[in-house]
Amino acid sequence: MAAPYRSLPSIQTLRCFEAAARLGSFTLAADEMCITHSAISHQIRGLEEAIGQPLFMRQGNRMTLTMVGRSLAAETRRALDYLSQAYAVAHVQAVPQSEMLNLAVQIGLAEHWLLPRLDAFKTALGPVRLRLTSLPDLGEKCPDDTDIALVYGTGDVTGMMSEKIAEEVVFPVCSPSFLARHPALSIETMPDVPLLLHSQVTWNLWLEKAGLPILYPAHSTLLDDIALTIRGALAGQGIAMARSLLVRDYLERGELVRLFDLSVPGIFSYHLACRTKEIRERFAAPLDWLGQRLRHACAPQQ
Repeated sequence: MAAPYRSLPSIQTLRCFEAAARLGSFTLAADEMCITHSAISHQIRGLEEAIGQPLFMRQGNRMTLTMVGRSLAAETRRALDYLSQAYAVAHVQAVPQSEMLNLAVQIGLAEHWLLPRLDAFKTALGPVRLRLTSLPDLGEKCPDDTDIALVYGTGDVTGMMSEKIAEEVVFPVCSPSFLARHPALSIETMPDVPLLLHSQVTWNLWLEKAGLPILYPAHSTLLDDIALTIRGALAGQGIAMARSLLVRDYLERGELVRLFDLSVPGIFSYHLACRTKEIRERFAAPLDWLGQRLRHACAPQQ
């Protein structure tokens, strides 16, 4: 049985028809295709004979599509686009690609710490391409194609070998503009102002150390990601309980203010996880870069 596409016109004929239909002119189509006007006319005439009805009609100096021509032009353009895309994908797949590292990072870590240092990390990575995959805050479940993961949590990264890198401390921060609106702010009056609360991590340890009741103002806002609590604090929307690593840059630039000389250890730690021992050895340089920078950033400031 003959394949149904054997009766199709050639790609050249379809390209000539698509160009003429799109441009409304055989002359312009010929210029675009780098062939003669008569060659375009010949291709279109052969197509019309194969179909059995006209595809164009002349209106003044312009060639206008018939109803059948309009329908065929739309389908021809779609088919040519599909073929062009298919060949482009095949070409990319045929060209040797450089090695890629798939790095999974929690959103807060990526936004508030890694991305500002991305150029330095890529320098440590060398010619290897990088793909970043975002994880939810405290999330430690990574896609199956993850090579390396950087997480804040228990370190129980399923299917990967995990190494604890650094401990964390937490303390309250706010923006200078928020502090200016609440000049009498103190530990005792803090429950009276808006708090930006993490929906999965309480302030209980800090409140206990501060000698405050474990109560949360009704006008507080619950957010499910540390990235959002820090972003809210930067926007002057309230006080956030921040991890030191993620606000270090903002404190140094004066975009956030640390409130009170009181901090407590974070309930989790920072971990680097590798899919295999071979990956750990292959990417030793960028992994060491991450580990050293994290340890330095999390070290107690003198």
